Amino acid sequence: MALGLASRWTAAFPAGVAGVAAAYAVFVAVRNGDVDGGSPVVAAAIFAVAELGFWSLERTRTRSERAVLVRRIAGLAGSVAVTALVGSLLLVIATGASGGVGLEAAGVAAAILAVAAVTRVVSRASV
Repeated sequence: MALGLASRWTAAFPAGVAGVAAAYAVFVAVRNGDVDGGSPVVAAAIFAVAELGFWSLERTRTRSERAVLVRRIAGLAGSVAVTALVGSLLLVIATGASGGVGLEAAGVAAAILAVAAVTRVVSRASV
């Protein structure tokens, strides 16, 4: 990733992101293959780094307006939150954890919020 960013070589950056994700997968596999509870946070962090990296590699000679930057940063923050939320939901589903009615209600609410967030992002992008 550092080579891609330093040289502005856009083809090297995705390989770096994939390398970081693969290194994390190897790290988890070496630890007896146990499920890592922090994997949703790692997934969200890798997503954020990839988005910020590609953002910095964009070739534009103009400066964005403040409103555009705020909207873009808010969209990135929302996307990172949705990534962590969906990752957490998948982790709970995969491990078969059950915590009663309260946890089920929280999971349903989280799924509804995730769908609403994705719908909002898609509707804004299509306008």
